[in-house]
Amino acid sequence: MRAKEYLEINKKKIYHYDLVKKAVYDLYSLRNNKRQTEAYFNQYLFADARYRSHAQYYADKTPSAIFNESENEIDKTIAHKVRMEILNVISGDDTFVFAYNIIALGANKYDDNHPIMTVNLKEENLNTVSYIEDVCKKYKEDYPKASLADYLLDDDNRAIFYNKRCDLLKDEEWWLCAFNKAYEIFDRLRVKISDPFKAQYIVKNIYFNDKVLESTIVGIIKSLIDNYTYDLTDAQKKKFEMLSDNINGYGNDRFKKIDETYLANIYDINLDETNWLKSTQMFNYDIISMWATHEAFNLEQRLHIIELIEKRYLIEREKHPDIFIYDLSQFFVSLREHVCSNCVAESGEGRYSQTRLERVEELESTIDRKNEEINKLKNTVEQLNLLLNKEADKIKQLKNKLRSETQALKATIVELTEETNIRGMTMPQQVLAFYYLFNELGISFNNSDKTQWARFINTFTGKNFQNIRTELNIDFESRKTQKNLRIVADLFAELFPRIQQKVINDSQI
Repeated sequence: MRAKEYLEINKKKIYHYDLVKKAVYDLYSLRNNKRQTEAYFNQYLFADARYRSHAQYYADKTPSAIFNESENEIDKTIAHKVRMEILNVISGDDTFVFAYNIIALGANKYDDNHPIMTVNLKEENLNTVSYIEDVCKKYKEDYPKASLADYLLDDDNRAIFYNKRCDLLKDEEWWLCAFNKAYEIFDRLRVKISDPFKAQYIVKNIYFNDKVLESTIVGIIKSLIDNYTYDLTDAQKKKFEMLSDNINGYGNDRFKKIDETYLANIYDINLDETNWLKSTQMFNYDIISMWATHEAFNLEQRLHIIELIEKRYLIEREKHPDIFIYDLSQFFVSLREHVCSNCVAESGEGRYSQTRLERVEELESTIDRKNEEINKLKNTVEQLNLLLNKEADKIKQLKNKLRSETQALKATIVELTEETNIRGMTMPQQVLAFYYLFNELGISFNNSDKTQWARFINTFTGKNFQNIRTELNIDFESRKTQKNLRIVADLFAELFPRIQQKVINDSQI
């Protein structure tokens, strides 16, 4: 099963659903690139591993740096759980081979891997990338394309093109746009296939302000639905059939009309209490136009209808962006202009009669009011954009300043830690002191084991055993060692002047 369908079907069962969905959708464009997939995981999904590495590094260092998640990085306390949920989502989708194996191996750049022993890896070889791209093609996810010819390699697409190109007389760019849009909508449509009676409106309410383009896109989508069978369960196949039957109503007059229930009481209808989602068949723009131009309403009522429908549309689109995928903002603007320009005075008979002059004055007043509102909104948007840009610049400057100050502070801390002797010698300096004391006692690296030295110094000082063992590999020529030798020489000045002289001799190498 495709990862997108799994997410939709199991959304109520998935912990941290929004985080998991964002990660999966981000990874979609990286599926055939292992390096970029690894980079994404290291940047956003392995905060727990980064924290372990950070804690280990600062275990014996003072002061300890504060650990913070990076921007958009999943919190370290839930990172492992989020990865497990992602693994469940992508396990049945073979286009996520690289992401699946990264999670199964616990592969990251921060610390040792922590593989999931019960999970079998998916095979990776020289053909993995081509295999992923082939599965994407079977899933119809190989879009958008830059060439129309690539779409026409498919027999069904080629049949649609050759059947309609002579009638439509459209150029290659227009057809490429139609196929790219159709594949995109088909991809979104399948995510909602669990409810075909709701998903149908994604197709039936298509809007691109071009009837010919819309009709062509619907035809391509219908062909994709009717011919698509890859990796579908029996239940999904049946729901595809239901969806296909439902979208046959596209363009049908029986669908594109105001429901009889409303028409029967059209003159007495309460516009403010009308369910505009239902009465417009989930915002079909043809039906919206019928409401806004119906003869039962005067100009003020028609404009109020448009306002009510637009308000409800914006609310529903905010709540369900995966269903209401078309931007109708320009449609509402055009509809208002159309209503205002075509709403002429009716005859003096009837309940809404007005003189032509009154209607013209009303029309002009409404247009002026709307234009004034639009200009105010434009000014507000411009001011907000200016303010946003200023704040963004301030934030950027503060970030740069903080980064610079942080680096300077780190450098100061390192310098103070290395040079100050207020709390005694550093561990490398202590190791050097023990080296000369042991040598004075006749114990050297030639007649003893460095591991024995490390255990003695570890027990005596409480310093980290492994770090002591490392420091016993003394490089007398390094600047750091030479600096430490001068400090150690001062230690021996009063009680062991002979040892002091040996240290001074070594420090002058």
